[in-house]
Parts: sequence; C-alpha cells; structure tokens
Amino acid sequence: MKKKLLQKHIDVKRRFAVGFHDNESIEKIKLSIADIVCKLDHWGEELPQSWAMFETFFQEKKICKILSRGELESFNETLPEGIKLHTTEDMSPMLQFFHDVKEIIHFDQQILRNFIILDVQWFADAFKNVITDKNHAKEDLFEFASEWDKFDETGELDEALLSAIWEMNNNGYLEHKEDIMMYMEKLGLLAEMSDKIWYVPCMNKMRFPAACFSTYHASSILCYTFDVLPVEIFHRLVATCIQIPNWEIFTDEDRGCIYQTAAIFVFQDQHHNVMLGMTQSEIQVQVFVVEGEVDVLTCHQIRENIERILHKLSNTFQKNSDFQVAFKCKSAGFCDSKESAPISESKFIKETFLCPSCPANKKHRIITEDIKKYWEQTQPSNPSSSTASGQDLGGRSRFAKLGMATNDVLNLAYRDILEMEVPPSLIYNKVTASPNFHKRLRPEQEKLLIDANHLGYKHFDISLTYSLIRNICKKIPLPTKGKWGDEPAAGEETVGDDIERIRSIRNGLTAHVSSASTPQTEFDDTWSMMSDICQRLETFTGKNYLVSLKRIQNLTLKEEDVINLEILRSLVSDMQKIKSTLKIKS
Repeated sequence: MKKKLLQKHIDVKRRFAVGFHDNESIEKIKLSIADIVCKLDHWGEELPQSWAMFETFFQEKKICKILSRGELESFNETLPEGIKLHTTEDMSPMLQFFHDVKEIIHFDQQILRNFIILDVQWFADAFKNVITDKNHAKEDLFEFASEWDKFDETGELDEALLSAIWEMNNNGYLEHKEDIMMYMEKLGLLAEMSDKIWYVPCMNKMRFPAACFSTYHASSILCYTFDVLPVEIFHRLVATCIQIPNWEIFTDEDRGCIYQTAAIFVFQDQHHNVMLGMTQSEIQVQVFVVEGEVDVLTCHQIRENIERILHKLSNTFQKNSDFQVAFKCKSAGFCDSKESAPISESKFIKETFLCPSCPANKKHRIITEDIKKYWEQTQPSNPSSSTASGQDLGGRSRFAKLGMATNDVLNLAYRDILEMEVPPSLIYNKVTASPNFHKRLRPEQEKLLIDANHLGYKHFDISLTYSLIRNICKKIPLPTKGKWGDEPAAGEETVGDDIERIRSIRNGLTAHVSSASTPQTEFDDTWSMMSDICQRLETFTGKNYLVSLKRIQNLTLKEEDVINLEILRSLVSDMQKIKSTLKIKS
C-alpha cells in the first residue's frame, strides 16, 4: 500500500560546514549552518505508506535525540500487516531517504547503522559548542586554560576538555558522546589521533613551514583545482586520511606535522611521505622521501587513495565543488604563497614545452615525462612495435586488466558485502555453527577465518568470499531467481544478481588461462558489465569502486605485462580451488 508522501521544505540551519581562518587575522572559528531545503528530486515521489508512519515516529522520539536500530525494528513490528516493512533490510532505503532530505542522520555502514540521530540541529550544535568562541571559552573553562590554549592553537582536543565543554552546555551530549564522536568522524569533522585525543582541523592555526620540507627528494605536484575551494573539503580530507589504516602523521621533534593549510603523512610502506596542502583554489599533493628516489607506482597508489576520498567529499557540497586535475613542477614550491598557476593536462601534448605559468624572465623547459610519470600511467608512443614473447600484447593487456579488476575491485566489493552482515571477529564462529559447510573448507581457508579476528577480510580470495556470502549470509538480497548459482538475466539487478555476475566474470577468465588473452569485443562487454556492477554495489555498500576500476583501465602496457604474469600464475593455481569451492551448496 502506497501513497504520495509530500515533502515539506525544511527551513532549518542543519547543513554544518566548518568555518575557516582568515589568512591574515585568523578570526575566530565559526560553524556555518547553511539554509537548505529538501531535494526537489523527491517532491511528489510515490513512497511506501509505512514511511510516513516512520516520519511521525521520528518526530515523536526526537526528544530522545538518538534512536537505536532495535527500537526502530520494534516499532515496525507494531505496524499492521501490509504496511510494516517485511525485513530489517527494507529499512535501509527508508533511512537513506530521510537522511537525504535532512530529517535524520544515518549511515548504513558497520557500527553506524545501529543508531540514528533524530535531532540534526542538536548534533550540529554539539560541534558548534566544541569550536566555541575563544573569549567565551576562557571565561567558562578557566580550569582547562592550558588544554584550551593547545586546542585553540593546534586543533588537538583532549577528552577532559571535550567533557567540560559539553557538561557546561548540559544538552545531553555526554550521555551520547561515543555515538556523536563516531558520526563526527564519519563526516570528517574530526579524527581520533590517539587514545582520548581528537584532531579538529578547523581549529588548527599552526603555520606550514614549507622551507623545512623543500630539501627532500620529491615528486612533481598533483593539483586538484576548484573554481571556489570549500575549505571544509580540505579539512575533511585531512581528518579522513588520519583514519586510513597504515597512514601515520609525520612527526618532527616529537610533534605531529599537521598545520592550518598542510598535513604530512608517512605512507604505509614507511619510506614515502605524503604532503597534502591547500591554497586559495587548490588542494595539492606531493610525495617525498628522506633517502633514495620516489617510486612512481607508490605515487599512483597514493593518488588513488586521495582521489577516492575527494570524490566522496566533493559530492557533499552543492556548489562549486567540482575539481579538475592539473600539475606543477617541483620548482613551483609546494603550497607556494605566490600561487603560481597549475598546468592543466591539456598542455602536456608535447614531450617538452616552456612552462606557461612562469614569468618571461624565469621561463624554464618542462619535460612532460618528468611531471606526469608520478601521477599518470601513459601508454607507450608506439605500442604496436612492442611484443611479449611473440604473443598478442593487446589481448594479454586486456586479460591482465580484467584479472586485476576482478581480484582487486570486485573481490573488495565481495568483502565489503560480507562485512556488512558478519564482522571479521565473528566469521569463524558463524562458519563453525554450520558444520556441513565448515567441513568442506580447506585447511588454509580455515586459517584465514581464524586470522580474520585481527587481520580482517583483506586476505580472503574471491572464491572463499563468494562461498561465505552464499552459505553464511542470510540478509543479503537473493538473486531474482530466488537461489544461488544461476546466471542472472538482463534486467535482473538485485545485489544477489551482481554477486552471481562477479562469479561468472571470474569463471570466464579461467576459460582464457591457456592463452592469457582477451578479444577486444569481449573485453568491452565485460568491462561495461563490471562498471555497472560497481555502480550498483556502491549504492548498496556506501563504498567507492569506480575510481579503482578507472585506474586499472589506464594502466601502462609495460606494467600490465608484469602484472599479467602474476595474474596468470594466480588463475592457474586457483582454478581447481575455484571449481571445487563453487560446488559447495547453500
């Protein structure tokens, strides 16, 4: 039963965006809450009648500020048959809708999915109180004067100071502190630096000492240029990078190198360091090493990490948040206050050219390869002249790309889907509770299940992950045909259908193992299918797969030839395992 759920304009100050420092006077931090209205895309949209009842329920419970998923499920059970939602997973699109129109805040991801923030303004005020006016803080928090001074200078927020701020306001924030902080981290408003210390980027007034980092061996500068750069995007980028596993804050004289307009990280290999910087219209990225040379493949990986975050962040701003990619040579200076213009990709049409952004008396010649090699993987100028052991290099290249996309991107989607229902810490117990399935696993698979408690799912191959989804997960939407193992038809697009399509793509690769080559037409069809799958699964998991897929598509032929051999060996060794694993029935 459905009816038109008319959307009322929401004229409240709910869209929280962090204020920014004036470059000269560093004025007080403010919380800018933008006036917004419901998206007209939803106006008059036909929606389930039960959603109107949930909206009323949200309003009635708003005084509680935060609602648990369990309470929501209990309310659903009180609704009449024909109106109530049939499964708990049916709640996800409903919650997403009310999140989109700013009635609630909710993310259907991991632990965040277990509760809903009902009072958006209350949540925004919680952050507004944290970054309160300095004079006001000095007057009311005199017992925490030293902690406040440090927070006001560096953005490092001590838990005792946070508790004092919220206790002073007495709005129920302390009661819900853990939930509030998790949502603030998710939104990029702050990041946990260490136990009981959070970093709030918009409070940082530390000047970036660019000269201290100018003597290292460094890459060229990657620039993301905006018509108008919302400073919140940079702040949230830094906060998000702090949370990336194996990214550590670079330290100098026992102080973390995070500044008002820049942040320095140690990349996961512990050899490369990443500088993120902000100018008036750009976000800049540069990689440097203390010793040796900068590895271009590491730069490619870093760019993928940064770009994935930026795409997600820029989509949260309605205006002027689209960006273009450009470059600067090393001589330009990282976050140079003179704001030398970046060089757009369209300028790199010759092997060398005069720098267009330098004044006439300081012109120098740019070598295209020296700039772009760190960030882009370009094709050889005459690929037809290259051969690889006499085989079709184009076909081998296409085969390698399909193998990488399947093993790296589609398998990542599999693992994300699995983790949405079963956390890694619980997977071994779940499997042992299904003895018929458990006894069919190989010893090395069982070891992965045991190790998942502290390693997560990152080492699970695609065949094992598929088997776990098929045999252990009960909440994931089934294929349209109602059972696992059948090939989906065109137009059948449930999550289960796409899970089966990924299995079919992987099986199709094994058919080409002997030649390790894929025809162009087959590649185009399969790649298009992969893109469609990734787009749909992004909606389901809330993760981003298309950026990684695009990066694989643009790999250079030389690198692909090396990767190709690794994928070939992997497919040959796994082929029998895949066949035997896929025989396991639910």
